[in-house]
Amino acid sequence: MAARPVERPDGEAEFTTSGHTGDPVAWRRTDAQLRAEAQLVADTVVGPAGSLDHIVNFAPTHHLYGRLFGEVLPRLWDVEVHQAWSHEVTAVPPLRDAARTLLVCLPSSWPLLRRLVPALRRLPSVVALHSSAAPTEAAGEVVRALAGTGFRAVSLLGSTETGAVAHRPVAPTGADPGPWRLLPDVSLLPDPCQDIGGAGAHHLRVASPRVARRADMAAPPASWRLADLVRPRGPGEFDYLGRASRLVKVNGRRVWLDQVEAAVRAAFPGIEAVCLPVSDPVRGEHYEVCLAAGSCPAGAGAPGIRTAIGAALPGAPGPRAVHTVPELPRTTTGKIRIPALRELLAHARREPEAASGEALAHA
Repeated sequence: MAARPVERPDGEAEFTTSGHTGDPVAWRRTDAQLRAEAQLVADTVVGPAGSLDHIVNFAPTHHLYGRLFGEVLPRLWDVEVHQAWSHEVTAVPPLRDAARTLLVCLPSSWPLLRRLVPALRRLPSVVALHSSAAPTEAAGEVVRALAGTGFRAVSLLGSTETGAVAHRPVAPTGADPGPWRLLPDVSLLPDPCQDIGGAGAHHLRVASPRVARRADMAAPPASWRLADLVRPRGPGEFDYLGRASRLVKVNGRRVWLDQVEAAVRAAFPGIEAVCLPVSDPVRGEHYEVCLAAGSCPAGAGAPGIRTAIGAALPGAPGPRAVHTVPELPRTTTGKIRIPALRELLAHARREPEAASGEALAHA
């Protein structure tokens, strides 16, 4: 079982970033911050206290998201909780008849919920929270299948450093979910970046009383910049453009790697694919595509991948290379562990070099 967050004598709980893009970093939160966030999100997207009977939590409680809605909120509202994350990912969680239910979801939860659509349709009300990554195709399918029932799905945007900062509905497949809306205690601060994201783009910099304190800080920072690009709209609203690290320029052309991944998955349903930004000695920067071997259908080799990208994104440069690896390394919340994937590719490159060296030595 995964380790719990570090509980400190001063009443703070310590959480670490996922290691998705670099080494994990420890951030500390007070009990008051945890209770305030659980209450605020619940009030905003679930309803008033007393509007829940049961919580099914798919998120590990050593992560901030799982701790908030799998432990803190159940205590605040005195609600029974089933810790589905501690069971096999394919295990069907118990749903209580006639219970107003909160589902605390990860990307891997939605294929299971798709199997539970008939049971979810019978419940008087269900709110599904989604965090950690963009909603999957399965999430959109579940929302579409349960349209007109007591089911609602809501995405949260935030980080270990800031906690949740904004929310919006999870839309049915093919529909526009609309802008993100800031939570009531969050302010969006100006931080323009025209050189990266185009006209009107800003880094997502926020101020909130729930910003955490890094382990080497004496106090929480007044604001924090997330690794995301947004375009402000009306008061308290913004459009999400993508992570700054997910935008590369190849020969002067902007390429959003999220769009490339979406194009590959649309062309080859079920494929596990991720784009890696890389430096390039000629173009300055480029990207490569990595595929999980067991998920690749027929035609998903390099030519097929390039064709799919070109068809979906006319004019977009194709990947510098397409790699197939045994599996894509992931964090416990389903994010790709980018440093581990880079090391996996580096190891694959070293093996042929070592074999060549041995052959020369014995020649």
